[in-house]
This record gives sequence, structure tokens and C-alpha cells, in this order.
Amino acid sequence: MPTPKHVAITNTLRTESRDLPVGSRLPSEKDLATRFKVSRMTVRQALDALVDEGRVERVPGLGTFVRRPTVAMGPGLTSFTEDMRGRGLRPSSRLIALEQVAAPTDVADDLGVHAGTPVMRLERLRFADDEPMCLEEGHLPIRFERMLEDADLEGSLHRLLASAGVVIDSASRRVRAAVAPSRDAQLLRLPNGAPALEIIDVFYDTNGRAVQRSHSRYRADRYEVMSDLHRQPTTNLEPQ
Repeated sequence: MPTPKHVAITNTLRTESRDLPVGSRLPSEKDLATRFKVSRMTVRQALDALVDEGRVERVPGLGTFVRRPTVAMGPGLTSFTEDMRGRGLRPSSRLIALEQVAAPTDVADDLGVHAGTPVMRLERLRFADDEPMCLEEGHLPIRFERMLEDADLEGSLHRLLASAGVVIDSASRRVRAAVAPSRDAQLLRLPNGAPALEIIDVFYDTNGRAVQRSHSRYRADRYEVMSDLHRQPTTNLEPQ
């Protein structure tokens, strides 16, 4: 069965776009239609597929441009710093706030303390190659107060904890769709009302104690969550 024309064009443009710098403008729909000897509707279908893949973006009145590839957040237990370096990107952070607060109920539940218990609140804007990727609000038990106040918090927090003898051994994660509030959108360089990925992680040490709760908003245009799913063995599996 022959490959549909729009799929063949998508495959060709996908390959060609990999060699173009980010921000490069693709030929117009008219020029592509002439090149591939198809209708503009077929070209539009091909470009739609690349837009859906996050490889290009349309700018009304200007054209279609190569964009930075989406970063896939895998199922492994890695810090933001480790994740970005593993992808060949340069991670950095900007400290926004470090303060002692009374633990709200949701934070207290995740850290295993009573609501109102003093905890440390840490807010940072995280970057990859100087592009803002996520706004992170972290809460840690009050016993880490001195360590946080004396540390350079623009680097890896997990590495800082490890230097204090605290090893992150496991984590739980919750992911949900959200709309970035206006303040967050401004910091992340997004338009007001832009979608975001809201991710809440609770990190545990080797003794099973919660040592950090992280509530982050990631740019939905730059991030996606990837998971590998496997059917669990069962002795009572019936065909549906």
C-alpha cells in the first residue's frame, strides 16, 4: 500500500528540519506545494503533523519555524540537573525565595508532619541553556534550615543533600494539567493562560523518610511525561 502523500512529505520535512538551526523558517505552503507537486491542503496536513510532534511552530502572519525539541521526562529517579545534563543541556537555577513557613495541610501530609509545623520553603526558577523550563516550589523539614541557608542553591539540591549524608532513594509523583497563573507565566516567558504540567514529587531517603516535597510547573510546550507500562501478571485474566 503506497504511503499517503502528506505522510511522505512529513517524513521528508522531519528529516530536513533536524539539520536546521532552531528558529529557521520553513518554505511557505505555496512553495512546498510546488516542490512536492501537491495541493496546499496536503502540505498543510504534513505541517500539522510536525506541529503536533513539537518540531515546528506556526507564527500567524510570519510562517512556520523550527522550534526546540520537547524534553521528555522519563520514569527514572533523576534530579532536574541530572536530567538536563544527560540531554546535553546546561542546567541553572535562579533563587526566588528561601524562608521558614508553617506547613500547609497538603505539604504536611506529604512530609509526614503536622499541619502548621515549621518547614523550609524554597522557590527557584529552573533553566536549560538559559531558557526557563519550570518554576519549582520545594518544602523540606526544618532540620535542613542551616544547610539551606549556608548553601549555594542555584545548583543541584539533591547533590547538596547527598553531601550532608542524605541519599534520595525513592519518590512518588503526581502529574496533572494546569493553567500557569499570570506570575508563573511571566517568569516562564509564557502568554497568560498558557497550559502547564503541574508535577508534585515527594522524595524519600533510604530510611523511607520524606526529605523534600517539590511542586513544579513545567512549560507544556517544552515538556512531556513519558512512562513505560506493563501488564501485571494475573491468574484471573479474562478476554474483554
